[in-house]
Amino acid sequence: MKLEKKDIQGLMVRGHGNLKSARFLLYSCTDPAPSCDFLKEIIPLITNAEEKPENEALQIAFTYEGLSFLQLPDPLLNSFCREFKEGMTAEQRRAVLGDIGENDPDNWEWSGDSVHFLLMVYAKDQEQLEKSMLRIKEQTDRCGIELVHTLPTGLLQHQKEHFGFRDDISRPVIRELLKETPPENLFTFPAGEFIMGYKNLYDEYAPAPHVPFELDTKGLLPVHPDLPERKDLGKNGSYLVFRQMHQNVHSFWKYMKEQTGAKDEAIKLASKMVGRWPDGSPLARCPMAPDPALSESNDFGYWDDDQAGLKCPLGAHIRRSNPRDHLVTETSKKDSSEMAAKHQLLRKGRPYGPPVSPELDPKNIMDSTEDEQERGLHFICMVTDIRRQFEFVQNNWVSFHKFGGLENDADPIIGNHYETGQYKTNEFSVPHYPIRKKYSNLPNFTLIKGGAYFFFPGIKALQFIANHE
Repeated sequence: MKLEKKDIQGLMVRGHGNLKSARFLLYSCTDPAPSCDFLKEIIPLITNAEEKPENEALQIAFTYEGLSFLQLPDPLLNSFCREFKEGMTAEQRRAVLGDIGENDPDNWEWSGDSVHFLLMVYAKDQEQLEKSMLRIKEQTDRCGIELVHTLPTGLLQHQKEHFGFRDDISRPVIRELLKETPPENLFTFPAGEFIMGYKNLYDEYAPAPHVPFELDTKGLLPVHPDLPERKDLGKNGSYLVFRQMHQNVHSFWKYMKEQTGAKDEAIKLASKMVGRWPDGSPLARCPMAPDPALSESNDFGYWDDDQAGLKCPLGAHIRRSNPRDHLVTETSKKDSSEMAAKHQLLRKGRPYGPPVSPELDPKNIMDSTEDEQERGLHFICMVTDIRRQFEFVQNNWVSFHKFGGLENDADPIIGNHYETGQYKTNEFSVPHYPIRKKYSNLPNFTLIKGGAYFFFPGIKALQFIANHE
């Protein structure tokens, strides 16, 4: 089925990488009627997937609390998935996501509990961004919409993140976006894994919010593919998962140096924890040293020649977040690949805060003086099934201390590291013959500062939300 790009918000198909300046704005509404007036004003400015903006892009998403505040009809609100309705900070979600201890939502700076909608503003430069901000401020002030939190963001040099590693290399390829037949060795994903209203890997439509026929008085929405008596509010939309992740850069490299004693060895250990060298080349293909020719390589697996993790440790970040063709719970390469594919995320995040060093060279970072600057990653991903995709990865792969047959290891980079009477998650194991090496007492290299689940609607759905009666 061809994608209806004019009805899809642009962030679904591009990261707006040409728009270097950006700001993510979290708002709370004070009155439903003027808030809907604001939406009517701003919908024509929302960037769709057909556009390739050169100056500015605008995207919008809503929390369940926001949609409820706008007084959408109960049958519609009830049709959203349980995870979205409960929110990221619900008690039962905290254990699932590993948000306990230092990462407990009680310690966060913001959450979906006090936020109604997210406005994502991308601009070609800081001057354009400030112009956009002035216009938006005038509109929101006039409609009684309060700015709860401002999250500045930007892009770092060489497509790196703050620890100094190349980022965002592995990304699912959506089949319907390809202009020609892909090579046989390239695994592609049906749009329905990330965009509602299209078939997914199960050859089904993901559960999507819907509206009784009679409530779509203006005939804005398409018929729901599985419920002919309902209109489909989810079509061309998605769920957007947002987590603000602070990175303890100096703590990260201090730990590496303390464990190894030398910069080169510290980089080797850090690379084992990540699963790639700082330039992006994967340990699975060049375990002894980085290979610049492989800096963007994503064509590799683990089943055939690295099941024991002797090249890329079993608990490495990239191996946990995407096990590819090797899961110890599966009995074949094919089964592993199919299982891993059903839990992929479409990442759209951006870093925030100033880099420790301009080039983000790990050796220079290690030489730098510790500071109090706030820096990290605005982790953003798109999914059509929060539980099967994001929460499964977070719970079963990132947080689970026995992932891959390990014992006390959470994800070394983004995992929550702690010891309780029952659990221990602060170790990192490096397989080695004849005896594996264990690193203990890992501190938390990342901390969650805020987060929420959002509904990222299509354009027609936006129009319904703004004009509902």
